[in-house]
Amino acid sequence: MPALLGIDLGTSSVRAMILQTGTREQRVCGEEYAVSYPQPYWAEQDPRLWYAKTCSAVRKLLALTGLAPENIQAVAFSGQMHGLVCLDGQGELLRPAIIWPDQRSAASIQKIYDVLGAAAVRQEIQNALAPGFLLASLYWLFEHEQETYKRIRSVMLPKDYIKFRLTGRIVTDYSDAAGSAAFNNASLSWSLPLLEALGLSPEVFPPCLPSTALIGTVTEQAAQESSLRRGTAVVNGGADQGMQAVGSGIIEEGVFACNIGTGGQISTTLSSPRYHEKFRVNVFAHVLPGKWNIMAAMLNAGASLKWLARQVLGADDYQALDREAEKIAPGCEGLIFLPYLTGERFLQDPSARGVFFGLTAKHNRFHLVRAVMEGVVFALRDCLDSIVQDMGVPCKRIVAAGGGAAGSLWPQIQADILERPLVRGLNTEQACLGAAIIAGVGAGVYPDAGSAVRELVQYGSRYEPRIAYQARYREYRALFQELYARNKDMFHRIGRL
Repeated sequence: MPALLGIDLGTSSVRAMILQTGTREQRVCGEEYAVSYPQPYWAEQDPRLWYAKTCSAVRKLLALTGLAPENIQAVAFSGQMHGLVCLDGQGELLRPAIIWPDQRSAASIQKIYDVLGAAAVRQEIQNALAPGFLLASLYWLFEHEQETYKRIRSVMLPKDYIKFRLTGRIVTDYSDAAGSAAFNNASLSWSLPLLEALGLSPEVFPPCLPSTALIGTVTEQAAQESSLRRGTAVVNGGADQGMQAVGSGIIEEGVFACNIGTGGQISTTLSSPRYHEKFRVNVFAHVLPGKWNIMAAMLNAGASLKWLARQVLGADDYQALDREAEKIAPGCEGLIFLPYLTGERFLQDPSARGVFFGLTAKHNRFHLVRAVMEGVVFALRDCLDSIVQDMGVPCKRIVAAGGGAAGSLWPQIQADILERPLVRGLNTEQACLGAAIIAGVGAGVYPDAGSAVRELVQYGSRYEPRIAYQARYREYRALFQELYARNKDMFHRIGRL
């Protein structure tokens, strides 16, 4: 039976989905991996591990479904954004990838602004610079690892390394290039004036094509490693936020996604770009032609809960934590959490830190769990307001996505604090589904993404904001905001220590 393969390369795992085009059945397999933190503020991963885990997930999925590899019509990709992968002239890796949570380039960003001026940078890329973005990490290498920098012949975004290993071709798409901070979102091209002014070589940047472009086929070696059929069509794919939007059915204006994965994002689709006056909101080219993805992002969303569960509580059963935390009253009896464990992108503050505030002897581990969930959503509410209030973008409804859509507690907290109805998609792997849909469009299975979305995307549970808790949450959110404002200088001081 004909099928499509969608692969989502995330920060903590890779997920592979087979979509049976006849029955619409979806099956998923995944493989986990870790982030390396070799120094404070650094975050790296080995792209070779990404590829090995991707091949393993695909092999497991084919074995699980019993599907013959020749039945897969095309494969496409969704990928974690912003990261930097460097190759030499023989296509060999020069160093581990510097990925999006990395904060080492904060000083390099200030030098970029000193060279070009903030206004010129924003005019060129329509966004503010942030640590962890490809351009900032590349400039850091230019400053601090000159011998490595001199050997670079190709740079790419994370998912593009998997495509390179499968097809032998180095190419990216507009949506992922847009998140590099080296890309002009208005002209849909690399910003040559920006690169040349910084002394960076434009020649190392890959060609950009639409997300639905057919960019090659699976090679013989990759077929042996992945169990895919040699010659299987490979479609370009795109950034995970755009793919998640497609897989969540967010392709028209007025519908927002609240994604709680490793990081957290509030995003929506627009037919024309808009810009935040303080550039706290990113404006990126979409995986869909003629669309833009407007996104406000925080660094530590699901990562905060994972940190608490595994590194503090020594727990792996998130469902049990969820059930017990649901028994705690909203507001956690005066306990508030600032989820800034590795700095904060939305606040444009790499030195921000995590804080539990209001701890007393009556608080237990489940108060901590709920406080983390609420703190993440307080931060996401700031992101939402930056788009809706500051930019005047109307929000009709919100679709929950990522791990934060699981269970019943976190979705209800989102509805309560965001003060808007929230729906959960029946498909829990939206980025994989988006990638499979784009594979289908590229292979001619679907005439366009809209047709596939109408056929495949369905919604389940709906969560209404509970009026009884809104006043309480507003008071706690005001304290949440004041906690950061009052401690900002001390975060910088302790960071220097």
